Amino acid sequence: MGAYHSTELCYLAAVYSNLLVTKQPMDFYFKPQPGALKDNILRVSPDILPKGSVKLDQVWINGEEYHNFDADALTVTLPTITPKTHQEVLERRRAGGVRPSHIKDELKVKVRIVPV
Repeated sequence: MGAYHSTELCYLAAVYSNLLVTKQPMDFYFKPQPGALKDNILRVSPDILPKGSVKLDQVWINGEEYHNFDADALTVTLPTITPKTHQEVLERRRAGGVRPSHIKDELKVKVRIVPV
């Protein structure tokens, strides 16, 4: 068995043990590319779990609590992010000394899945 399969089995053991056996919530982290997902829908179901056994409890985007999600379908409707123009990057650099290479239009998504 390769490293990929060993890692996958450890992940599945953690998911099933926490959510189905010990009934503990789990946090999952995603970094989707803005605009890359159809209809801006992020599906966060950790794997094939029995229908109705878990739900999405909380969502944070870029560190702020976010409420546009479907708890039962385990989906998050992502906000639309408009890429920064070169002028916006220069203005931000002048204002705060931020280098353009550190200005990113990104989504950091954290979700908390809980057992039902």
